[in-house]
Amino acid sequence: MSATISNNDSALKLLLAFVPEAQKDLAVDSVADQLSKLTLDGQQVEGTNSVAQLLAAKYNSALAGNTDAEKAEVSQWLTMSARHGQSERQVFAQTINEHLAGKTYIVSNCITLADIVVFGNIHAFMETLSAQKRFNWSNFSRWFDLIQHSVSEDALARAGLKLVAIDLNAPTPAKKQPAAPAAAAKGAKGDKAAPAAEDKKKDKQEAQKGGKGEKKEKKEKKQPAAKEELKIVPSMIDLRVGHIVNVKKHDDADSLYVETIELGEPEPRTVVSGLVRFIPIEQMQNRDVVLVCNLKPAAMRGVKSFAMVLCATSADGNTVEFVEPPKGSKPGDRVYFEGFEGREPEELLKPKLKIFETIQPGLFTDENREAGWYDEEKKFHKLLVNGNVCTTATVAKGTLK
Repeated sequence: MSATISNNDSALKLLLAFVPEAQKDLAVDSVADQLSKLTLDGQQVEGTNSVAQLLAAKYNSALAGNTDAEKAEVSQWLTMSARHGQSERQVFAQTINEHLAGKTYIVSNCITLADIVVFGNIHAFMETLSAQKRFNWSNFSRWFDLIQHSVSEDALARAGLKLVAIDLNAPTPAKKQPAAPAAAAKGAKGDKAAPAAEDKKKDKQEAQKGGKGEKKEKKEKKQPAAKEELKIVPSMIDLRVGHIVNVKKHDDADSLYVETIELGEPEPRTVVSGLVRFIPIEQMQNRDVVLVCNLKPAAMRGVKSFAMVLCATSADGNTVEFVEPPKGSKPGDRVYFEGFEGREPEELLKPKLKIFETIQPGLFTDENREAGWYDEEKKFHKLLVNGNVCTTATVAKGTLK
């Protein structure tokens, strides 16, 4: 069994980090100016996409998708990713950004070939983007940052890639330079004409005033106050304890539940969640959960959802569990991050500000299954209710969404 990988095929080199067993089995050679090829179990294929799909089929089938629909979608994204050229990359990046609204990964709830190959193919394009463009395409940038931190820097380096610094905060606008003050006097030539021009100007002003009163000094124009840079912090997200009082499957979507959740408000909220594949309906009933309460309401297959249930996903994407409030929590209790106590959340997260999208890449469970948020300095802020930490049943080092 052997593989020859093109020197510039970063996507396949990166894929090997996700299938370490392949590195043990295969004799891998690098070639220049040729298509990547793979000979495996008597089958020979060439081209990035075909090699990637055969490697996944042999060593980690989940990377190709868990259902026929996912497999078809993964294949579609691989085909789109194969397009080259700056203009096509621009359109492709914008397509990814729009597609990832409300999603963590491109196809499934975990990394697939779509994420790995697309990342490898579009890495160079991301390096060329300005801070403003990265902010404008925050979904794309958030996803890119998540994928690049899903492997070690050594694995990136072996693929010929490097970490790209991603800052999802709004870039500080450049300060305008104040206009230079008008010269008190002009050149010699201008000086000769100045008295006559000045006299005419005075006469005109006096005529307009009807000869009454003194010349009024012009009011100085007030300079607009500089806008302060918005500092996005996790306390902007309204997290509260909820209790599921009723749940049923969505009438028009097999993968969705429709829940009625008590929040200590005058009326319970309707929430739609894509958890059918992961949590049996009997385990949904009468559960305490953590809700994101200030997202913009969104219709899902005709049913409007007024919050989002916070869940943890394992690294392999096969397990999704509730983030569970500590015992003794009551519906409506505030859920907050350690170090951000007492701060009021936004009434509604404005989609243009990308607040949740900025915070979400730092939401994880640690090795003790405790939920929290990693800040830019990689400090872990635990997710608390009344001073006690929220946890998951089994998912450690998983992502939260």
